Amino acid sequence: MDLFGRVLEKVLEWLPLASHPPLSQLLVAGLILLTGFVFVLMRPRRRQSGPAHDAWIDGIEERVTAKPQPLLNDAEVSVFNLLLLAVRDHFLLLSKVPLRNLLQLRVEDDSSKRAVAQALRNVTVDFVLVHPGTRLPVKAVFLEKPGDDATASQAQEWLREALLLKAGIAVIWLDQEVRYSVEQLTHLLDLEEEP
Repeated sequence: MDLFGRVLEKVLEWLPLASHPPLSQLLVAGLILLTGFVFVLMRPRRRQSGPAHDAWIDGIEERVTAKPQPLLNDAEVSVFNLLLLAVRDHFLLLSKVPLRNLLQLRVEDDSSKRAVAQALRNVTVDFVLVHPGTRLPVKAVFLEKPGDDATASQAQEWLREALLLKAGIAVIWLDQEVRYSVEQLTHLLDLEEEP
């Protein structure tokens, strides 16, 4: 209310009280009070953290049920285990990483920034190979799943691959229905050791 008090002082200094009738002075004071009241009501409120909010949290067990769900399906677990065998001497292996966590993007104009953010909002990389020393992503592995709509996500796939390649992250596509051997994955990931 310090701001309100300062404004009231300035208005009272500005008004020549002796030259105005008391009713006009009362109307101006009422208008100032009304403006201050509206200002207080319109300011943004802070989040509740009082007793009512805590009571809602305390009773959440009765209103909400939660149980864990699998992070990977059976086919993804199979590919993950094979990838782990293929890369364990070279990389750390992560799964289901949001694409925005792999890239540090700088977009010049706001409309492009919104378009890129919209396109990447729910995109996850199935598997990420991370260099253990630098902790930087080196390769992104995507699984081609049966039933994916190729036409609907073609532009999104192009943007995803273009951004990853621009960042120096190799993109590898694996077919989820193909049973790969560790040797095949080592070859596809270009991890073969030279004799």
